[in-house]
Amino acid sequence: MAKPSFSLSGALSGLTPRTLFLLALAGSALLLTAWYFGRYQARMQEITLLEGELETTRLTADRYRAAQRALPELRETVARLREERDQFLRALPPTAQFGTVLDEVRRNVTAAGAELSTFTVQSAPGEGLPGGVRPIGLNLGVQGQYAAVFRALRSLETMNRFTTVSGVGLQMPAATSYDPALEGTLNLTVYTYDPSAAAASGTAAEAPEAPAAGGAQ
Repeated sequence: MAKPSFSLSGALSGLTPRTLFLLALAGSALLLTAWYFGRYQARMQEITLLEGELETTRLTADRYRAAQRALPELRETVARLREERDQFLRALPPTAQFGTVLDEVRRNVTAAGAELSTFTVQSAPGEGLPGGVRPIGLNLGVQGQYAAVFRALRSLETMNRFTTVSGVGLQMPAATSYDPALEGTLNLTVYTYDPSAAAASGTAAEAPEAPAAGGAQ
């Protein structure tokens, strides 16, 4: 007995035009959906990614162009800062001549009408300073009436040196008058310059001149 044969054209020919139209529409929708998710969406994501990379590249190029335009001014600024650094180093007293700085401190205190009773020298922290710059701490004991001690403090603050006053302490013994003598403690930091250390760090400047004779400023 012969098996019945199946014919697609025969099956389609038995369908109504409306059914054929719906089948064609469903097939087209299926193909469109597959194209959208398989090709179009992937390409759109790729285009979006490329546009983002292009915008990043444009911003980077703008920064580079701005930096290039600012380069001459930056070079001038660096040259000016180097000159200011060299002037600063040349103005510092040499570390090897620190004794002359102590003599100037004593003369300033005496010229102010006070008396330098004691002093101690100690190292001070020097983080962030140019190569060769050495801070030296001075703790001074000063005696005198209030006006004299105040003049001595002002004189030390305005010395022809790079000096900072980090602490002041005043004590008054038993009062014997309306203007009794005071005992003061002044904590200073004097910055000196060591050419050998500067040469080792590669920031050497011209040797500073010898310290000038001091007095009350």
